[in-house]
Amino acid sequence: MDERVAAIVVTYDARPWIEQCLDALRGVETVVVDNGSHDGTVAFVRERYPDVHVVEAENRGLGAGWNIGLRETSGDYALLLNADAWLLDGALERLVAFADSRPRAAVIGPRLLDPDGTLQRSVRGFPTVWRLATEYLFLRKLAPGSSALNAFYGGGFDHDEVRDVEVVMGACMLLRRAAVDDVGECDEDYFLFSEETDWCYRFREAGW
Repeated sequence: MDERVAAIVVTYDARPWIEQCLDALRGVETVVVDNGSHDGTVAFVRERYPDVHVVEAENRGLGAGWNIGLRETSGDYALLLNADAWLLDGALERLVAFADSRPRAAVIGPRLLDPDGTLQRSVRGFPTVWRLATEYLFLRKLAPGSSALNAFYGGGFDHDEVRDVEVVMGACMLLRRAAVDDVGECDEDYFLFSEETDWCYRFREAGW
């Protein structure tokens, strides 16, 4: 496995899913940042995955957990992966190879699938008044294939081609550490949701 990449998984009562997640990361330097689980997640990970570095932390949110993981790892890339997500064979190698080919890309996102194989939209547009209106007034349901009415949810394409997008969802993000060094860590004022939107906006504003 490429030693330039480390995986960061933030957990909170993740025992039902963490096994499949970490099984798919075997051979990858991995840090689990646990935000105060009560379901035995920490004990299970330490017993089952002795090569995984576990950090027990106060629950200050997802972004804060990511930041702890970044400080605990090194290398050119950091894979941020939700505890209830897992990689398919070869996915990480393909992500890293693609990132190598796009040196100004701060974040690389894969195509996400639900367990039944259906598409899970994994990109977003930056929030604007219009885009939020299409979501909260259900306007996007009028034309599900329209990019104008579905820009907030990355509508108009099936995530089956390479695109420059505004926001990659935090379920799975390959971060370029040089970009993080440039713009700074994730803003910990966001406890859950929108932290990746803010980060991606800062990356773009800085020219990444």
